[in-house]
Amino acid sequence: MAQEATAAEAQVGTMESGEFRDWVMDYLREHYTEPKSLKRYTAAWMRICDFNGERGIRHPAHVRYEHAADFMKWRKAQRVKHNTARLELKFYSFVLQEALRREYCQKNPLSLAQVGREPVAEKPDLDLEDFRKARAAFAARDTAPWMLTVFEVCAHVGCRFCEAEFGPEGVDFKKKILWITDSKRADTDPRKRFGVPLPDTLATHLRDVFKVRERTAPDLSQGEQNRQFNITLKAACGATSHSLRVAFITRCHRAGLSESQAMRLTNHSTRLVHHIYSRLSVDDARAAAEKVPPPL
Repeated sequence: MAQEATAAEAQVGTMESGEFRDWVMDYLREHYTEPKSLKRYTAAWMRICDFNGERGIRHPAHVRYEHAADFMKWRKAQRVKHNTARLELKFYSFVLQEALRREYCQKNPLSLAQVGREPVAEKPDLDLEDFRKARAAFAARDTAPWMLTVFEVCAHVGCRFCEAEFGPEGVDFKKKILWITDSKRADTDPRKRFGVPLPDTLATHLRDVFKVRERTAPDLSQGEQNRQFNITLKAACGATSHSLRVAFITRCHRAGLSESQAMRLTNHSTRLVHHIYSRLSVDDARAAAEKVPPPL
């Protein structure tokens, strides 16, 4: 027992200042300068702190390799999806890597954990019947009229859910331009704010909205609004808000737009990301193939 106590003291006794509570939050504030990123990873760290508290883990040197599998089991018991728990585990390893650089521990045992990623189900495309059902469902939400407006914006221009919140300053009815603030880009990015053509049907809806409300929706950066929106949309047609972006990009391709034109409308930077959203079917491919003359 004396030998074990001596070994434990040698490992962490001289590094009490390296306890997680003494430095991690300051490090996160320094590392993540974007408010949304800081909020996201602070929330992840709070969940990790709950795990550490239950396991008596206070210092980086207390973490063991077996804690990786233990953390995954613990998070999934809270009905968290595998890939979400995996990302949080990778973030835990990221924090330990910083502890290693600060010499608070001798190794990062979580870096050795090989936790595979589960295949992600593709977001479905939506047809006209799906849109009809969704409109009817949102129109029935009398207590949350903003949901129908957000649906119309996302469906018409393919923006992300949180990007559908804006006031009259975001619309130029005369020039028929809708200005969108890209939630994925840094504030210093020149493409953070970009304009897209404003469809007439959406313009009519927005004119009516701004007669009774100052903005299209409340602050959509809170997860609860997205959750409530998705509950309604999923009940109506089995989709989520992300499917509206998928459907828009697929419609662009079916309409014959070039890849660069579709990427411009959605403000995508890379072809790889853009291709993830397209849901062209074999029938779409057949229609295109019929335009190609046979080698006779």
